[in-house]
Amino acid sequence: MSSTVQLDITHLTLPPINLTADDVQAKFVTFKGSFQQEVTDKVTLFRSVADFQQLHEVAGKGGHITIIGGGFLGSELACALGYKTKSTKGSVTQVYPEYGNMAKVLPEYLSRWTTDKVKSEGVDIITHSTVKDVTTTPDGKLKLSFDTGKEVGFIYTFSLVYTL
Repeated sequence: MSSTVQLDITHLTLPPINLTADDVQAKFVTFKGSFQQEVTDKVTLFRSVADFQQLHEVAGKGGHITIIGGGFLGSELACALGYKTKSTKGSVTQVYPEYGNMAKVLPEYLSRWTTDKVKSEGVDIITHSTVKDVTTTPDGKLKLSFDTGKEVGFIYTFSLVYTL
């Protein structure tokens, strides 16, 4: 069964976005620069198809991927990779400071529905949290510490994805 929806929008006002590619790169460099080299080698700013292919390969090998960011890109990435890890024994975690996925742009009920959908793809979601520190364990894995005091360690190969 299919249905058609017709929208009649004659005017749509969006808030200005004052973020350039250089701003994103500068934020990412600052983020990476605050950690040890062993950590920064495992941090990716997700921007391209090649980045997705690399993460898809990690997911396909049963690795663990953590996505920082709950916007459109982070949420779509979490769903795609979460779906992939269902068949590989890998895992995906998504971390963001809001109460739900895309909470900055969606009404609360829709954000909560979206969060439930992301979870149904096998993604572990950590809300109301910002990464405070990332360290390495003696065996070379990474451990995230959050501003809430929570710490999460990882058993699998780890890729940290920073989306803005």
